[in-house]
Amino acid sequence: MKKFLVILAAFSFSAAAVSAQTLPTKAAHGQHRMKGEKGDKAAKTPEQRAAHAAQALTKQLGLSAAQTEQVRQLHLSRAQEMQAYKAQAGTTPATKRQQHEAMKGKKAQYDAQLKQILSADQYAKYSQLQSDRMAKRKAHQGSKQAKG
Repeated sequence: MKKFLVILAAFSFSAAAVSAQTLPTKAAHGQHRMKGEKGDKAAKTPEQRAAHAAQALTKQLGLSAAQTEQVRQLHLSRAQEMQAYKAQAGTTPATKRQQHEAMKGKKAQYDAQLKQILSADQYAKYSQLQSDRMAKRKAHQGSKQAKG
């Protein structure tokens, strides 16, 4: 009987030790982040975002070195504008509709400048990539709403 109690106690201690080793939660891996959070990653500077975006477009569209630099400068100015906009967004009493219209205007201006930098073929490919990205985003949002 003593042997049985010793084994039972050993089993209880080992079970307690195993249960103390918890598995990482989904939130720790970034599965359920709040909107705008990037997990443990630090926020990128406008310069880093511009370099990354220029590099991605160079890879996708086959840009020349001169085009890459122009795109990087365009993205840098846009990233700096966005950073300033986000900093002052909470201080102005603008409505969401006004903010949305302002952002649409900025996007149209950006697209016009990008169209001047890219060739006709490159811009057509860029437009197709953007359309595909938006369709994918809408499909993802539709599936999220169907689940929720």
